[in-house]
Amino acid sequence: MAFPTTIYLSYGMEKVETSEQKQKLGTRAELPDGRVFYYAKAAATAITPAGKIVDGIAAVAAHDMDVTATAAHSAGDTTISIEVPTTDLTKDQYKDGYLICNDGPGQGEVYRIKSHPAHDASADNTVIITIDEPDGIRTALTTSSLFGLVYNPYTNIKIIDGDGTMTTGPLGVTTIPVTASYYCWIQTAGIASVLSGAAVAVVGDAIGVSQASGESGAFDLWDASSEEDTAPIGTAMTIPSVDTDNQVVMLNIRN
Repeated sequence: MAFPTTIYLSYGMEKVETSEQKQKLGTRAELPDGRVFYYAKAAATAITPAGKIVDGIAAVAAHDMDVTATAAHSAGDTTISIEVPTTDLTKDQYKDGYLICNDGPGQGEVYRIKSHPAHDASADNTVIITIDEPDGIRTALTTSSLFGLVYNPYTNIKIIDGDGTMTTGPLGVTTIPVTASYYCWIQTAGIASVLSGAAVAVVGDAIGVSQASGESGAFDLWDASSEEDTAPIGTAMTIPSVDTDNQVVMLNIRN
């Protein structure tokens, strides 16, 4: 059975934000001219103005790897019991995120999370994760299987801090000023307007996330020595901008 992987938007729909969730986080959308967007939720701080590069929520140190399976599970099971002994979980905190086996039987396999209950670590160490795969797990698991819980990357997006700690790496560029905790579309490919840092780009230059102080959410020339440990996110187009202005960019973060 085929499932649609892309929503096709009319012009202007990419600029709509809502207080209520309308799509699954990470849903892909495309405009008639080929520009690509992904559905995201803003964190508790507004993102202004438009054209800011954003990243997502930070991983929880107690959850990001080496979380132990509390029981053996057969291939085909759709629930996995794991031990989270030191921190609580809110209901569906990791919904639409991922359970990644980092060691032991099942190592390297990734499962989409459908749901899980709230978890009080003081009452019970065990959490039952239901995966969003009808055929269940591929490889039988044992108590030697170790996992990481990974948020959906489009959860609680925020202005990227290239000079500090990036939490997911660049996810996209905002198309409008985004209200705190609202749902929106962020652009990942095609012609876009992106905030420029002081190292402005000319036509054809590769650009990346600025790692200069005071330039959160902006791009910088990717060939600058400070950017060589990051990936380029696009190519500069038309006339060069000036510092703190926006420039036309052919984005290439995610197609």
